[in-house]
Amino acid sequence: MLSEALKKSIVQRLGDFPGRTSFYYKDLESGGVFSFREAEPMTAASVIKLTVMAELFRQLEAGELDGGRLIEIRDADRVPICGVLTFMHSGMTVTPLDLCWLMITVSDNMATNMLIDLLGREKIQANSRALGLDGMKLQRKLFDVRPEFRGLSNTITAAGSARLLELIYRRELVSPAASDTMMDMLLAQQCTNKIPLLLPGEGLAAHKTGEDDTVSHDVGILMAKKPCIVCFCNWRLEPGSEGRLNVLIGQIAREIWDAQGGAPRR
Repeated sequence: MLSEALKKSIVQRLGDFPGRTSFYYKDLESGGVFSFREAEPMTAASVIKLTVMAELFRQLEAGELDGGRLIEIRDADRVPICGVLTFMHSGMTVTPLDLCWLMITVSDNMATNMLIDLLGREKIQANSRALGLDGMKLQRKLFDVRPEFRGLSNTITAAGSARLLELIYRRELVSPAASDTMMDMLLAQQCTNKIPLLLPGEGLAAHKTGEDDTVSHDVGILMAKKPCIVCFCNWRLEPGSEGRLNVLIGQIAREIWDAQGGAPRR
């Protein structure tokens, strides 16, 4: 568990940062929790992709979706980056798992929307409710400009994100095998400028970032000697302050890493 001095320092530094910040920490061995504003819904950005991943594996496990199904890339599916799929040629085929690897590891927006169409937005949201992911709401596809979706936004909470991550860590999300694959995807995350920024090596954080105008999140599992969950969520940022926040997240994550015993057991 974190020292009282470190907790006070985290609250002060994140609370003083421009914007609105929430934070969640849980020691996965002792069960100790430290958090603030953890239930406050915030604009989701790409962290909402975790709920899409969870529903994909539920459907695969239930036999509702063929994991070997080939899906053709269409011009109609192209959306602005993050990611790489929007640059690929029309007619190329991918599987649902291909799309999920892209969605998580490089935060591919086009892959995300293709999965939402494939799985069904209502089913994704129903699964989030069934899992108890409070405040995690997928209300629209990314960059959806259709009139009926104007004014709607996807939301997350630090607590809801943490619950999903803990289910994966404990191998309880869908099945042990499915949880293991989801963990592998999170460990292969290529956006490493926040939680992993100052960690002493690669593959030490299983995490998912999210960025948008005035939004910056990173939620994940630190694979330290004493593993823990850390969720940093911030919105209403001042333009141009994202870089400073990313460094702050990296600094605090390293301090928590050290407090959790540093390098994992071999």
